[in-house]
Amino acid sequence: MRMTVPLQTSAARIGHDLEIFQTLAVSGPKTLEQLQKQTNAHPLTLGRLLRYMASVGMIDEPNTNLFAANKKCKNLANASAVTIVTHFFENCSPLFQEMPAFLSSKKYGDITDGKDTVFQPAYGTHLDTYSWFAQNEINKDALIKYMAMEQSVRGRWLDQYPFERESQGLDADKPVFVDVGGNVGHYCALFRTRFPNIPDRVILQDLQSTVAHAMQTPGVEVMGHDFFQDQPTKGSKYYHLGWILHNWNDAKSADILRQIKSAMNAQFRLFLASLDLVMLGACGSRERTVKEWEELLGDVGLAIKERIMYNHELCHGIICATLA
Repeated sequence: MRMTVPLQTSAARIGHDLEIFQTLAVSGPKTLEQLQKQTNAHPLTLGRLLRYMASVGMIDEPNTNLFAANKKCKNLANASAVTIVTHFFENCSPLFQEMPAFLSSKKYGDITDGKDTVFQPAYGTHLDTYSWFAQNEINKDALIKYMAMEQSVRGRWLDQYPFERESQGLDADKPVFVDVGGNVGHYCALFRTRFPNIPDRVILQDLQSTVAHAMQTPGVEVMGHDFFQDQPTKGSKYYHLGWILHNWNDAKSADILRQIKSAMNAQFRLFLASLDLVMLGACGSRERTVKEWEELLGDVGLAIKERIMYNHELCHGIICATLA
């Protein structure tokens, strides 16, 4: 087990802040003096940082105080790497650091209260995760960018379900796909891109503070909505909860499901996509087994119709539920 991973993450975060990786990848080898002039960092501090980065393979040091890009450096210079490092450093590392002390203080009991989790002492707040993110733009921006990357992979499940066939004959004025808690609209954009021949309405729903940053996707309606409140869009063919219920304990999840169920009829479908320790730390919640999903859905009058595993390596899957 390598115990220096947190330190390497910190070094990568610093490297991004100082644009070390981008500079070396684009402009070629640079001396310590050249990098010091670019970054305005103290030469002793910068030298120590650069030598550490070289020692763990993030960059090369072909000669004393001369630094150059290698394969890892070029990878770290990519925008996707900046997104990943920023998200895990800002939004996950504090949780991991605080988790041992928090769980010990709770005598390793079941954590279900979203306002009494690792998150509160880790970030020095009394707010729940969602309220805190709404007030902290840097962290929220890092989360949104990371989720955009993740959803491009998770969206592969759209290719596994016969949407076009099952959507034939629907009234074009009726909603066909409602992404509940859909963040800034990545799934809606993927749906529109994959199924341009489905003319029906596609609707993005999330809190008003979130959809204020929504993607501008032609053919996607944007609606401010709290999923604990009555579902305002009735009669959609499909409702989608993508990686939502793992954020909430069973009682809260049941409340969310009841609001959607009230808008469904027997022909409609609800899709559920579901980091376990991350969810424990941030929200006092968890991923669920098939049996636990059956029990949760059954308690609110829904039943599993189909299960689709679209990424066996990462164990990513989707559940299709209907009225029981």
